Amino acid sequence: MVNGDLIYGHDGFAGEFGHITVHPDGRMCGCGRRGCLETYASATGIKRTVYKLLADNLDPSSLRSVSFDQLSADMISKAAMAGDPIAIEAFEYTGNILGSKLADAVAICSPEVIILFGGLAKAGDLILKPVKKSMEENLLPIFRNKIAVVQSGIYGSNVAVLGAAALAWKQLGYSVTT
Repeated sequence: MVNGDLIYGHDGFAGEFGHITVHPDGRMCGCGRRGCLETYASATGIKRTVYKLLADNLDPSSLRSVSFDQLSADMISKAAMAGDPIAIEAFEYTGNILGSKLADAVAICSPEVIILFGGLAKAGDLILKPVKKSMEENLLPIFRNKIAVVQSGIYGSNVAVLGAAALAWKQLGYSVTT
């Protein structure tokens, strides 16, 4: 959003931040491309990171006995809070990637705040701290220490309905912030 207005783009598809490229030859994305941000910085992305880390090293981890289908971002968060080295490294890796790409977005949009939402954001400081650190390290000096990165306070299955209702409300000429 810019100045309280949602950015639609010329065709209504603006804002697909999850589909900017992190690694051109990276992970396969559901959109058909490779290396999209959401393949790294999402609940599913961090699961993929955990499995890569488990395959690449022999550190003990409570996550070794969990199948990919059973693994969740919440389980990874709990493991990290309990000191699991694989889970902690997964959050650091994910935060580094997301922070770097947010720094790119800041250079384009100069936002006041970045609000993280979704399964990964529920991890709170486990993801917020490495994201903020990486973002600050990758920001142009003019933007450093000026942009807040916060966790959304909206959760639940009705989020899409709330977003659609806010758009309709705004189209009718009402303020979305009141």
